[in-house]
Amino acid sequence: MMGDSLCISLRVAEAVLRTRSLITVLPFALLLPTVRVSAQFMGSPLDCHKTCVCASNIVSCSKSNLTYVPIALPEYTAVLDVSFNSITKLRAEWTSVKLSRLHTLLLNNNGIIFLSSEAFVSVTKVQYLDLSSNRLRLLDEVIFEPLVNLEVLLLYNNCISQIDRSAFSSLIMLKKLYLSHNLISRFPLELVKERSRLETLRLLDVSSNRIKVLPLHELQALPAWIKNGLYFHNNSLPCSCELYEVVARWCLKELSSAIDFRSSHTCVLPGQQKERMAILDLNKVHLNCSEAKLLDEEAYLDQFLVLDCDTRKKDMTKRWALPGNIPLSLKANTTAVKRPDGNLQIGPLSAEDSGVYTCYATSDSVNETLYVTVVVFNSTMTGGMENMKTAYTTLVACLVSAVMVLIYLYLTPCRCACCPGQGLEKNDPCDSLHSSTVSVSQAHNETGQERVEGGFSYRHVGFPDIKDQLEQNGRLNPIGEEDEDWHGESKERRRSDAESVSSVCSDTPMVL
Repeated sequence: MMGDSLCISLRVAEAVLRTRSLITVLPFALLLPTVRVSAQFMGSPLDCHKTCVCASNIVSCSKSNLTYVPIALPEYTAVLDVSFNSITKLRAEWTSVKLSRLHTLLLNNNGIIFLSSEAFVSVTKVQYLDLSSNRLRLLDEVIFEPLVNLEVLLLYNNCISQIDRSAFSSLIMLKKLYLSHNLISRFPLELVKERSRLETLRLLDVSSNRIKVLPLHELQALPAWIKNGLYFHNNSLPCSCELYEVVARWCLKELSSAIDFRSSHTCVLPGQQKERMAILDLNKVHLNCSEAKLLDEEAYLDQFLVLDCDTRKKDMTKRWALPGNIPLSLKANTTAVKRPDGNLQIGPLSAEDSGVYTCYATSDSVNETLYVTVVVFNSTMTGGMENMKTAYTTLVACLVSAVMVLIYLYLTPCRCACCPGQGLEKNDPCDSLHSSTVSVSQAHNETGQERVEGGFSYRHVGFPDIKDQLEQNGRLNPIGEEDEDWHGESKERRRSDAESVSSVCSDTPMVL
């Protein structure tokens, strides 16, 4: 009995031990898949002998057929190259340590389709980031937010079609942004616009995309040092004279973005065939655009004028020379003053200020000379306006005078006794405008009062009393009311013959 109970006790003890062992081993068995998954997401440990090359602070794992970034990277890593692999996703935990010295990160040619919003939290010191030749489609607003020290960002040759307007707003140190060879249809004006642009941005490449509309007026107003690095060639831009003027002027100023890709600046002609042609040929074959020229500065007397030394590089040392190539510093009592931004202010202008002003710009890497022609008109802006007002007033006065003459000729009521309705016959000679013409020979022949004395003809004209005269158009009628004959002869004679003695427009009777 005692032996059986001992066996039973041993069996019970073994069963208890087995149960405890199972309970102890089970959690570890459940954790194995998690460990495997985490290891799969985080990649294999860095191997500087087989998969990567480690040289000082450079870690190069290019073309190693990696699917994840290696883990356990040295904290002193400054350059990390994992390009030309098969890393399709960059998660937040791709590195287990904070790489505070990393300034160059190469992730190009991996086929990346996903970027975590926290992918760059541990690498905030990165200055050069290459994400080119991947399969990115969308850029959110917070992806690049931790990269406050980033200077160069390469995103060309992706599938990007949508970019959030604030995707690059936190990149306050960004100098170069490459967005070419994507599916972008909207020009990112917010990157270069004066109020919201990135202050340090020198190069923006949006060439070879699907942009169909460019803000031409805004682009033309940009300073030359921004336009020099603004590349928009090889897009589906519709042909227009405004587009030709922009490209042609950029070529005249020898901007790199225009002259380096002169043949690639094309546009689409209207029509179903969608034919492409060079933008600079629009003034020769199609559209007949006017030839582009660099405009001179024009002003009037007593105005102030600011000449812009619009250089292709920023922060250059500038000095000015006045007309005649006279250095500004050598001419005393001049109206020209150099402003803190390097531009030249002239004023109040005089006629002697006309001429060619020269700006000499220098820097450590390049020198540039700009010429600005100033034309000062020999009149003031106010004087010109007054002359225009005087001319306008004279024109109005002439028109009013012409209207008054027409009213006088055609609308003034006729008060002449010979007018219709005044009791005279239609065939009365006074109903003609020629009735006022003096016919001396006819009057002489009818009166018979002419005699010759001493070889000269003598005429005698008799005037009736003034009290018997009538008024005609405000003047006295030279004959009386009665239609009487002179000396009883020529009873058929009418008053029109006597009236012809005086002209209609004369206040003094003519005496023959």
